[in-house]
Amino acid sequence: MPTISIHARCYEFSPSEITLTRGQPVKLVFIADDVSHGIVIPDLGLKADLPKHKALTLSLTPARVGDFDGECSRYCGSGHSDMTFVVHVRP
Repeated sequence: MPTISIHARCYEFSPSEITLTRGQPVKLVFIADDVSHGIVIPDLGLKADLPKHKALTLSLTPARVGDFDGECSRYCGSGHSDMTFVVHVRP
């Protein structure tokens, strides 16, 4: 199963966009580099708290094609509203 690492830091995810394939399972490893963050991608049913300096692994098998917007779900400072994430799912 492919693994993608995503770092969360004030006020960005890196990378901020990933591309997945419909029906292919993937492990997403989120790492909060500085303070606690969160990730929520409602249309993919993903929601998690990201404790600072720890890795959190989420498994995902996207069932639909499209572009799915996510964001930091835990207030992390003045640039919090700019902390967005996009998952592109292709056929």
